[in-house]
Amino acid sequence: MNLQQSKNTPTQLVFINGQQTITSSLIVADYFGKMHKNVLRKIEEILVEAPSDFTSAHFRANVQNQQVGTSQRDLKCYQMTKDGFMFLVMGFTGAKAAELKINFINAFNEAQARLSRTQSPFERQRMLFTWEGGKIVSSQPIDDDQFVTRRDKLVNYIREPRFLSLEQLIEISEAANQQIACIARIGREQARLS
Repeated sequence: MNLQQSKNTPTQLVFINGQQTITSSLIVADYFGKMHKNVLRKIEEILVEAPSDFTSAHFRANVQNQQVGTSQRDLKCYQMTKDGFMFLVMGFTGAKAAELKINFINAFNEAQARLSRTQSPFERQRMLFTWEGGKIVSSQPIDDDQFVTRRDKLVNYIREPRFLSLEQLIEISEAANQQIACIARIGREQARLS
């Protein structure tokens, strides 16, 4: 077995994809010094031998365009979760393999910690409370892309750099221009009728 201690950092070994931490067969092959076709063969054996509810939850095939020699070609690879990775590398043996597995497990744990930090319960559930007489009279959840402000503060938020994207500012501008045109039209009609 040709194991190498790669210089990859944890963030190069494991990635956050939506709500999961994943790695790929290409990364595993490179990090463990194995030929990718052999890692693919092992994964495909797992897909045949292991229960489909496990494999469908922990392995996903995809195609990546890769540089192979002097040409580009589509290359089949697999994304896998931590559990898929653990199942795959169980058969990798030796002291060096153990060290590399531990590094990989630590990379998964670090990525999971990053994912958890960005998803604290307070960030996932924002609430708007209405107070009257010192008591809460109503509450409602609000999405992360919503904000509540007083009308007289809205212009300040619009003017604040990078608070809104260019697309959002254009949408606001178009809506404001439509409202101005509507108000002007109503004003002209009222003046004509007077």
